[in-house]
Amino acid sequence: MLFDAHTHLNFEQLSDEERLDLAREIEASDLSYIIDVGDCVESSVQALKDADDYEWCYAAVGIHPDHAKTYTDADIEEIRRLAAHPKAVAIGEIGLDFYYGKDDREEQEELFRKQVRLAVELGMPIMVHSRDAHQLTMDILKEEGAFSEERKKSFPARPAVGAGSAEDARVQLHCFSGSAELAEEYIRLGATVSLGGPVTFKNGKRAVEVVRQIPIEYIMSETDAPYMAPEPLRGRPNKPQYVEHVVRRMALLKDITYEEAAEILSANAIRFFGIQMG
Repeated sequence: MLFDAHTHLNFEQLSDEERLDLAREIEASDLSYIIDVGDCVESSVQALKDADDYEWCYAAVGIHPDHAKTYTDADIEEIRRLAAHPKAVAIGEIGLDFYYGKDDREEQEELFRKQVRLAVELGMPIMVHSRDAHQLTMDILKEEGAFSEERKKSFPARPAVGAGSAEDARVQLHCFSGSAELAEEYIRLGATVSLGGPVTFKNGKRAVEVVRQIPIEYIMSETDAPYMAPEPLRGRPNKPQYVEHVVRRMALLKDITYEEAAEILSANAIRFFGIQMG
């Protein structure tokens, strides 16, 4: 069993035929589940369509910080409506992205806060995009109640391991790019870190240290396809089934078998997203 906890089957540049071909490839692979993640109203609608079409597909609905200057309050209300779909399992991807030194920081923060509040109100998992904004991301999540004791009490506890936290705030740090120390702080708050292709890269030292230091029970595997394909496929369009390479790398770093890593990482995501099996 493999689980891709963050991917974009809804990618707008895929034609219907290409999306169908990719779905057939997924069905022929060892993947059991994917989370098809929206980044605007339109892609969130497509993610839910994909979830309706395929038993193994679930959706996250949300507005990415790239849309901070163009979104409307009507878009937020539409995300609220979409989140009521039975296969919508998270609000995301939402967050902050200051990588390019954008001039929309205030708008990004406002959009992020509104969607964190929505997720807290609805009692749904939160899927976070944070790039060059680590401290502000954590501050907003704290201030808007993502790590409140009330919220954590509404979710079943996760396995207690080492110095981590058994409480679960259902906050996923997607494609986590921070330090191992920051990851540990997030774990203590009740978050989960999700890692993809960079853990396989030669220059992916931060991701490697995160996997080495964080108990695997608090990690998820992802691809962020079609972006960031793992080694040995780097440079090609990424695909959800390539999560196998991420899991194999994590298994090596944890000195466990590939099968053990796949089972634990899948169980983490199934629990996090509240997927009812069988």
